[in-house]
Amino acid sequence: MLLSNKKNLTGRPLLWALTVVYFASYMMRVNLAAIIQEIVTDTGFEKSTLSVILISLSITYGLGQILNGMIADKIRPQNMIFFGSLISTIVNLTFPLFSQSVLSMAILWAINGFAQAMMWPPIMRIIVENFEGDDFNFAQIFITWGTTIATVFVYLAAPLIITLSSWKFVLVMCGTFGIVGCTSWGLLKSKVPSIAPARRIKKKENEPAKEKMRIPPAAFLPLVLVALGVMCHGMLRDGVTAWMPSYLAEVFTLGNSTAIFCTVVLAIFSGIAVTVVGAIYKKWFKSEVFCAFFIFLVAATASLLLFFFFEGGGAILAILMMALITGCMHGVNFMLLSHFPKLFKKYGNVATITGTLNACSHIGAAIFTYGIAVLSEKIGWRFTVGIWFIIAALGLVACFIAYTRWKKIPEET
Repeated sequence: MLLSNKKNLTGRPLLWALTVVYFASYMMRVNLAAIIQEIVTDTGFEKSTLSVILISLSITYGLGQILNGMIADKIRPQNMIFFGSLISTIVNLTFPLFSQSVLSMAILWAINGFAQAMMWPPIMRIIVENFEGDDFNFAQIFITWGTTIATVFVYLAAPLIITLSSWKFVLVMCGTFGIVGCTSWGLLKSKVPSIAPARRIKKKENEPAKEKMRIPPAAFLPLVLVALGVMCHGMLRDGVTAWMPSYLAEVFTLGNSTAIFCTVVLAIFSGIAVTVVGAIYKKWFKSEVFCAFFIFLVAATASLLLFFFFEGGGAILAILMMALITGCMHGVNFMLLSHFPKLFKKYGNVATITGTLNACSHIGAAIFTYGIAVLSEKIGWRFTVGIWFIIAALGLVACFIAYTRWKKIPEET
């Protein structure tokens, strides 16, 4: 059942419309990472050089989330979604025309990153204003699984398209889906208020103004440490995902198309991992940060196993360990970016904390997407995997210290 409240059946087309437009936008964000190794082969540019393109998206997407989040609260969110989808579609369709210039591709992909950042903040505002309770939770899960399916579709379709034609047509395919998503949302956006009107809470008369609580000074160190953990998670999640096809192609001499196809395991496992982490957190953990510490521990163990059984374990072990590492990072994302900010509701800083942590995540992704390319060229893939272990270890140490410090903060503050 899509919505638990039968009186709110009008929410169905709204939820489907949001999912379709975000499905298309997500395809236009992850597609380049799926085909980066093929671009390396086709253009002759080095991995470290082409990684600048992926970095440009991470930076503008991370910073854009903060800016667009503030703007989305002041304008009609429907319009921001439309223009974000439109710009991203144009970039994807024109990107192949500039494949001979790394600078041009980087600029275009940076524009795409900012356009992508125009999607999620307004979508969240619409969800918050039009769904509540179980409907709200279901809407989030529904759209999240839409992104997982989008990733799987891109990683399944890309090898086939590359085999039949060229990597450039992967972007054209995604741009075509973008046209569908943008057009459908453009036709519907003016009707959103009548589909699911926003619920407004009237202010009670003569109600005394409550003094806003401030974040206690003792919380700043744990916050910094959590931000460090989020940065480590961004490094591993996006870095490993982006360069897994290159890893498999270079270490096990798999064809680029086969390596890309294998990466679909990461996307499927990420959706499963979030579901499992949610169940584990609810049953065994009371602290989001301590749960993140435990997840980092699993990721560090997987990295260590991959390091010691680098070639002896074969491609299957490598794929499973990388799937476990990235799945764990999606679990950390669920804990530190979805649950942890709720602790700041009483301080009135939920949006600020969420935006800041999101920026840290994508800064980490930008740093290590480039870092993996450089490290794999300079020291080889085995020692690059060793760096993965160090980053996971740094994340678990940061989360453990943050957890011990956070426990010392009085509940009433």
